[in-house]
This record gives sequence, structure tokens and C-alpha cells, in this order.
Amino acid sequence: MSLLLFLAACGNDVSVKHYNEPPTVSILSPPNGTTVKEGEPIEFLATADDDQTPSNELFVQWSSDIDGLLTNEDLCSASGKCTYTTGQLTPGNHTITLTVADGQSEDAESSIQITVQEVAKAPTIQIVHPASGESTNEEEDFTFVAKVADEQDAPDTLHVSFAYDGDAGLTEFCAPAPDAVGVAACEASLPGGTLHLLFTVVDNSGESATEEAYFVVTPRTEIDDDGDGFTEVIGDCDDDNNLAYPGGTEIEDGADNDCDGKVDEGTPAFDDDGDGYSEHDGDCDDTTIAVSPVATESCNGIDDDCDLNVDGTEDATGCTDYYYDYDGDGYGSSSLPPKCYCQETGYYRSGYDNDCYDYNSGASPAASTYTTSQRGDGKYDWNCDGTETKYYTSVGTCSGAVWICSWSSGWDGTVPACGAAHDWIDGCDGFTCSTSTVSQTQPCI
Repeated sequence: MSLLLFLAACGNDVSVKHYNEPPTVSILSPPNGTTVKEGEPIEFLATADDDQTPSNELFVQWSSDIDGLLTNEDLCSASGKCTYTTGQLTPGNHTITLTVADGQSEDAESSIQITVQEVAKAPTIQIVHPASGESTNEEEDFTFVAKVADEQDAPDTLHVSFAYDGDAGLTEFCAPAPDAVGVAACEASLPGGTLHLLFTVVDNSGESATEEAYFVVTPRTEIDDDGDGFTEVIGDCDDDNNLAYPGGTEIEDGADNDCDGKVDEGTPAFDDDGDGYSEHDGDCDDTTIAVSPVATESCNGIDDDCDLNVDGTEDATGCTDYYYDYDGDGYGSSSLPPKCYCQETGYYRSGYDNDCYDYNSGASPAASTYTTSQRGDGKYDWNCDGTETKYYTSVGTCSGAVWICSWSSGWDGTVPACGAAHDWIDGCDGFTCSTSTVSQTQPCI
């Protein structure tokens, strides 16, 4: 029976005053339109007064248009303050109404609007595998499985990650996508040891949940992989080779068969001089650590790098720059960079780079003979001084009166170019002063 019906049923015991006025009521807080989060306590404060009924005898009802009647027994204080606190309102837009009735069943109401925001619920995750007692070996795949769920989001929209907490911190080893029923699975191999696993799920609101487990992964060093009766823990130096174990027989196979730290000792494959190479590796002198296929060649009369070329390697230590001397005149060309060898090698056989024409051995800084022939490229600079020096440069003369002539030998008129033929004055007739000439070619150097 509601409060108001109850009061009406008791009417025979109440003296009704027809001049009685309804109570006055007003909700003071929270302010109209307030928004709170789901589960957050809300304190309602109101005032109520009546002209005949004392405030602490007024009947009070708090109600919600969503959740219905909230309280039916609250009373106001003697000063007329009415309070009610709750954190149980359903998410949604509420109309909160305070109804106050006096002793003559007259009542009044006051309402405000309250919005309760829904708070996202955290998802759930359950580890399926590894189950209790399950383990695996290092470097072997294991199927990890978890079951996830969420009240707001579909399972296949959740983000799932599997990780372990090791020496390097938290390491994620897979992030499987859940299926439609929430099963998330992946295969992975983990490092050896007792691992602290963390399986985490995050929903679309950012809410998360984590489940933890400890999982034993047998280290590779504790597994006899090659079946020779030894593991790494008890001294097997190569657990993938059943011919290698402590006390095994050393053979020439590139392996440390007896696990003493030496490979092929006592065989031709052993590195006697400790330079990293044996005879089988190309060491041409396995008694000298300075001689090996990776040694630096020096100009010392020894095949240091074992390339079957004694002192013949370019840029060997102690080498000399040689220039390209094609014509073999002892002078190299400057048009090519020098190469550094221990001795003359091929056309790289000159210590000089000042040959001006390397295709004629007569053309070099040592040339001293004037010639009427060009050196091969149309030029007459045989001594490489940068100029074509003519041998004959004087012009001859023949002049005077009858029987009185003066003359000098030389070119008739002009000095010809190198290699060009021209008349040369070699006499003057004493009676007529007539010039006598012969043809001559200009030599140059």
C-alpha cells in the first residue's frame, strides 16, 4: 500500500481541517541537470514545510521514473531539511521526484533531472593453456590458449596479448585475435626457465583484465638433443652432433669431438701456429703466425698472404709507386695514377711521371737530339720541356755591288716550322751578288 493510500485509509482517525494547505517542498541539490557516473553516491537535499504538521512529522517519498520508488519511510528534520543518499541508480536520464504529505493527506511534489552515465565494466580472461602441470622445451612451439568475454563488446573485437616477465622486462610473445566465442590461441616458443606469464585482455573502452601463471620451459642446455648421452649442462660442447661429447675421439671433421676446446688437434686440419688457418684453410706456412691467407703482404721476399705471388701484391707494405711506361724509355705517363708494388710490374716500371708522349721511346725528358720527324702525335717536343725548339733560327743574307758582296748563311726569307723544308742560303756570287740556296728541313727538339 502506498503512503498516500495508507493515509487515506486512516481517515476515520484524523480530524480533517478543510482550511488545511498542502505542504511546500523544494529540492535544493544536486542542481537540476546534474550528470554522475554509475555507482557514484548522490546526496539529495530538499526543504519541506507545512502550516499545521511539524516538518519532522511529514511523510516523505523519493522516486525515479526509471527505478520507481526509492524510499517510503524518510522523514524530514525539525528544521525542514529532507535528505536522501544513493549510489544505486540505473544508468539513464532520471526524473527524481520528492513527494511530501502532511497529517491531513495533503501532498506536494518537487522534481529535478539527473543523468547517470554507464561505467564500462572490465572484460574477463581465463587461461586455458598452459594448464596446471603442463610444460614445454626451449625452442619448441607450445599452443597458448585463453578465453575472454566482455559485457559491452563482442569477443572478437577485444585485444588480447600474451607476455612473459623475464630479465629484459615484460616481453609480448603473441597477440592472438579472439574468435566469435572468445577463444584466443597462438603457437610460440619461449626461452628456458620458470616464466611468469601474463595474459591480458583490453576492451574497446580501454578497460582491461590480466591473469597470471607460472610456466616451466626446460632450457635447451638441459636437453640431450643428439642422443649421445650428454647435455650442455654436463659438458656436451655440440649437442647437435653425436660425435662430439666429453671424452670423444678427435677426427678431422671440423668439430671439437672431445670437447676440450680444440678442433681437429692432431690432424692436418689443425691450426698449428694459431693464426686462425690450417693447411686445409690455405695457410702456406702453418709454422709462422705472420703468414696466412688474410695476412698483409710485405716487400720481404715472402708470400705473406699465400696467394702464390711473392711480393707481387699491389699496395703491399713497403711498396714503391711506379708509373705506367708503355714505351719503355724509363719515364712514365702522368695521365694514369701510379700503382704501388714491391718491384716493377708489367708496364708499371718507372719512378717518373713526366713522359710527354708514352708511345715513342725517343720522346722523353732525356732526349737531346734534334730531328726533322714528329714524335707520333704531330708534335716535335721530343725532350718534353713543353716547347718545340727549332735548331736553325737565323735568316741568311746576300747583298752588295759588283765584286763587292756581303753575305751570311741562313734561311732564305723566313724561318720554317719544325719538319718543314725551305731554301737555305749557302753562298753569294762575288761578281753578281746572286744568292745560292739549297733545300733544307728544319730539325727540332
